Amino acid sequence: MFTNYKRLKKKASFSFFVLALVLVPLTSLGAKQDFCPGVDDPPPPVLNPNVPRLVTSLESLRDTEGRVVWKTSESNLSDLRRIFESKPAKTKLEQFFQLLFLIQKQGKNIPIVVRPPGITDVLLQARVFTNPSFPAKITSVTLKKNGNGILTYRVEFGDAEIRFPINQGRGFVTWEQGMCQKAKELVFYTGFSFQVRKARNSRNLVVDHFDKVQLFGEFGTRKIFSIDLNYVDLEKVEFIEGTDQGKVKSRVADREFLENKHSRLFRFVGTLIPSTSQQRIDW
Repeated sequence: MFTNYKRLKKKASFSFFVLALVLVPLTSLGAKQDFCPGVDDPPPPVLNPNVPRLVTSLESLRDTEGRVVWKTSESNLSDLRRIFESKPAKTKLEQFFQLLFLIQKQGKNIPIVVRPPGITDVLLQARVFTNPSFPAKITSVTLKKNGNGILTYRVEFGDAEIRFPINQGRGFVTWEQGMCQKAKELVFYTGFSFQVRKARNSRNLVVDHFDKVQLFGEFGTRKIFSIDLNYVDLEKVEFIEGTDQGKVKSRVADREFLENKHSRLFRFVGTLIPSTSQQRIDW
């Protein structure tokens, strides 16, 4: 039994070593521009909304039961200005989740279900998408409590799969693991869900328990092993207050193994342990 234990321990250690080499953090330390064109491209523009118009849209928002979703107060008006007028500016992705968190804080009649045109108008007025066609694909947003009593958002789309080009189609490029990595698209599936909360010991916003969302792009490694990846599952993002950075937790997606060939060893260890990185996180 002790011999078998040592073999299992050795195998687990080797699996962790392999995983540490091949899982791809989507960030770069000392990017090499010569090998990675586009790594220094500017981020997408921050579109400043007209806050009074956004407030009007929020006050007009009703759920499917006809109930008011938003009531303006000095406190939440101040929070809106902090989200959309802070310096340095928050990324559009963080603004999107900060706005949903602010709506969540007012949620008294749970569950809340909102549909177009109300929710579409709010998102367009907030200008949290550089591509205005994306909100039109949303058919409903539901805020409800899960089995543990935790508030969870669920977003339904008109199609089973929605691909959202990152950075207006240019993507985000980094140099990592000996190769040029490029995040090209966010892939959403209908029933996309997540939870939003404040971090315990800071003012950071945490979005976790992601389901049915992936990053598509060109990822991998050219170090000890040569591996190419296209699909990565997002699990958690923590937006760091006062910066455009986020701590991102991800792991190789099951879809990766359905669409691309990989070794048995990588198929075994590839989804076991997540990768964590810090980077500019936006769309």
